[in-house]
Amino acid sequence: MNTVILDSPYTRFAAEHLMVTKRADVRVERDELGEVHLPAQAYYGAKTARLREVLPHGGLKVHPKLLESLLLVKKACAAANLECKKLDPQIARAIMQAADETIQGQWRDQFVLEIMSSGAGTALNININEVLANRAQEILGGSLGTYELVHPTKHVDLAQSANDVFPTAMRIAILLASRDFEPVLLDLERLLRRKSLEFERVIKMGRSHLQDALPITLGQEFNAFGSSIERCLKRIKEAGVGLTEMNIGASYIGTGLGTDSKYVSTAVEKLSQYSGIRLRQSDDFFRISQSMSDFVEFSSALKELSVELTKIGNDLRLLSSGPNTGFNEITAPELIVEKSLIRPGTLPNRRVPTLVECVNMASCQVFGNDMVVALAAQSGQFESNIMTPLIIHNILQSLDLLRSTIEPFNSKYLRAITANHSVCNTQMEDAGVVLAVASNRLGDKRAQELTKEAEQADLSLKELIIQRGLIPKDELERMLSYKELTGTNAAFSGSDERDTTSGAALD
Repeated sequence: MNTVILDSPYTRFAAEHLMVTKRADVRVERDELGEVHLPAQAYYGAKTARLREVLPHGGLKVHPKLLESLLLVKKACAAANLECKKLDPQIARAIMQAADETIQGQWRDQFVLEIMSSGAGTALNININEVLANRAQEILGGSLGTYELVHPTKHVDLAQSANDVFPTAMRIAILLASRDFEPVLLDLERLLRRKSLEFERVIKMGRSHLQDALPITLGQEFNAFGSSIERCLKRIKEAGVGLTEMNIGASYIGTGLGTDSKYVSTAVEKLSQYSGIRLRQSDDFFRISQSMSDFVEFSSALKELSVELTKIGNDLRLLSSGPNTGFNEITAPELIVEKSLIRPGTLPNRRVPTLVECVNMASCQVFGNDMVVALAAQSGQFESNIMTPLIIHNILQSLDLLRSTIEPFNSKYLRAITANHSVCNTQMEDAGVVLAVASNRLGDKRAQELTKEAEQADLSLKELIIQRGLIPKDELERMLSYKELTGTNAAFSGSDERDTTSGAALD
């Protein structure tokens, strides 16, 4: 059985005696446990190689945003140690150059451990320290694996711990991913608002308990969708504010052992500069090291968005259902079309709302991810939480899923939705809206009589009323206009004593 000695307060600064031997394409390093064979050109070192052997491989790669954020933290810490005169300028600048190169895409294949490789991100911290140390060593003219000029723990990880480096990187990763996600969500809200204006005059039946209720415009429905998304975007931004609080410098448990106040403030300042995000130093390292509540809040905001997206998606699928036996009040774009299953050519082809279904499925996954985040957040003990890799994996996956499904939904589905005016008008009349308006003007008894006469004459009630001159056409059109029917003074709002059970579709 392989044993791996991870960094600890008692071992991380102990002298390590490494022996490097070049043998064809193999490099041999020696650490506390003996010899380790690595590829000759590997930038990771002995500890990472041992971890790679013993840790599980499930295919869950480290998210690029998290890796970028970890590198930003290492660069900022090197810069801070340089200003505090804790690092030799040449070493500090070599580490920063190595970090920049990796952020830009080089050496990415040298990060060989997966996100679930160890609790609290300890193994990932080791992997990054070794890669940056070896590349910095190379920049300064040294050989890979010797660590004579740049050491993974003594230099790259100076004044740091996985317990402050990893949570800090988690926060930055979420903020960077949110920066890519928020414009997509804002585009969704704006498209819904535009559709609400486009459908402003399209009157249809509103529904309660899936039963006909009162008239509403399609525009009012879409505007409500837009308001829901606007609220969700605001909640996500507010949750992101809590993530701008950094615990870099907290060291192992929040005491900041091995750091000084100038180092902490400088590291946060550099992180703000390098990430382009306004960050701030935590005023309570112990809380931010122990508690994962900021991540829970952000995940909950994504869950709230997913709830609204599911509701909107379900409504859109119902609105476009049919077309002959459903609501058919809107027409969805022809993205995926299935041939009619009954006598092909006799019925319209089926327009499958695939992109709506994709959003709904992504939302379901976000529900599950949020539950995992909550379970992981409450599983910490004392001054740290070993499940931080699980937390960040699920939050970043939620952001990716939502962004990747909402983006095509916006551009390929929502933009192309059209209203079926005639269907909406027909359903309004079938639901008894004209009867309700006529009852308010002519009385219930007379309106019921006219309804029967219209049926016998094969006319609509509206046509019969106009034909008989009972209500002038212009006035009836005004009474049935979207402003009258969907405003506060609806055309069919009668006194409390009026009988509304005589065929009028009132809730």
